Amino acid sequence: MNKNEQSNPGICVAIPTYNNAPTIGNVLKNISEHTADIIVINDGSTDNTADLLSAFDGLEILTHGKNRGKGEALKTAFSHAAEKGFTHVVIMDADGQHLAGDLPKFFEAVRENPDALVIGVRDLAGRGKRLKSRILRANSNLWTWALTGRRLHDTQSGFRAYPLEKINALRLKTKKYDFEIESLVKAAWAGAPVIEVPVGVEYPGEGVSHFRPFRDFLLVAHLNACLFLQCIFIPAPARKVMHLKSEFRGSFFKHLKWVIGKVIAYETSSPVRFSLSMGLGVFFGILPIWGFQMAAAVLAAHLLRLSKGVALAMSNISFPAAIPFILYASLVIGRFALYGDLDFTLHFDVAALNREIVFRYFYEYLAGSVIFAVCAGLATAVVTFLLTALFRLLRPSKS
Repeated sequence: MNKNEQSNPGICVAIPTYNNAPTIGNVLKNISEHTADIIVINDGSTDNTADLLSAFDGLEILTHGKNRGKGEALKTAFSHAAEKGFTHVVIMDADGQHLAGDLPKFFEAVRENPDALVIGVRDLAGRGKRLKSRILRANSNLWTWALTGRRLHDTQSGFRAYPLEKINALRLKTKKYDFEIESLVKAAWAGAPVIEVPVGVEYPGEGVSHFRPFRDFLLVAHLNACLFLQCIFIPAPARKVMHLKSEFRGSFFKHLKWVIGKVIAYETSSPVRFSLSMGLGVFFGILPIWGFQMAAAVLAAHLLRLSKGVALAMSNISFPAAIPFILYASLVIGRFALYGDLDFTLHFDVAALNREIVFRYFYEYLAGSVIFAVCAGLATAVVTFLLTALFRLLRPSKS
């Protein structure tokens, strides 16, 4: 054991458990073959887990009076491990699905990449592996890629090594199974490397699983939606620091004000990008694709690497009070473009309307709105660029 302790300084193994009496004993025996630094978080177990844990010498046992969820158990483990001087925590489940024989892979990965979050990629392709696990993993991997741009292979794996300095610096709000996704995404946003190691997996028949598909799927779906909105509206430099404890401003509204200030500072830091984002939003706000204008503006901004938030905001130029003016301008421009007739009165007679006249007005509107959208978008971009450049020119320079 001394050999293992000397070769893995600063690394401990933590096991959150809730009513895992049938499996926790074997899990601890197997882990003890690789390290003596073991922390168990008894998350309000109501079976005989506490009695079983007391039979093991040298364990660090942390107890929650009632079940608080896996996320809370992990937070307890991280705080305690940091207080004890550990730099990394390897998390294993208490149901026996994670194999202690894979621990040396984590120890080696931590030594070679001390700043990285290490994830064990489970082999779920074999016989007897759960189909639902493969489906949920694929869905989670897709969302993580959308949120971080990183292609990972098992974002649902709970077999992980966390760098304590990185993870304890983050403000993490979730309390249950969604914690693992939140910690991964926010760590990636903060710049932490994420590496993967292959691991085995077993699903013992007597093991106890506390995963509730419907409830936990809703938790993760809600988290993904919140993170996705942040990904759309908040630029990467602001996301990198906004979830750090050191940057928290003491209250939600003060912190929100600070985040908005960061976003505005970033969005206006490049006059060209800011101006093009403004123009793009105005263009889609006028374009005759009612009901899809905002979505199209966000998608186009994403593809063009412009500001999605600015484009979305400006696409609301077609708010209800402005719609009559946009329709009128589009009809005037369309009639002039199609027939060379600059007619501001439009000779609109409701009594004389027929199918032919309705279609003519429709074609005039379509043609005019596209031209209007292009011209208004270009004009907005040019004017915004000039005003932004002038503001930067007149702004006192910091000495």
